[in-house]
Amino acid sequence: MATRTMRAAPDATTAPGRSRARIALLNNPYGLSLREARAEARRCAANGWQLWEIRLRFANDRKDTTAQ
Repeated sequence: MATRTMRAAPDATTAPGRSRARIALLNNPYGLSLREARAEARRCAANGWQLWEIRLRFANDRKDTTAQ
């Protein structure tokens, strides 16, 4: 049986441009730089915060939770 070589197909997550996580961290409500926001997220994770808590605190880009 012959094997077929697969060409590298780009995933939906490999689109050009900034990642959504990076943009969300840059738009944090505290005015932190990207480096500061990442350091604070690492500190919180080391203290036992869950990932959803960190996302809610620093990268809340959900549209359904904002006040109208």
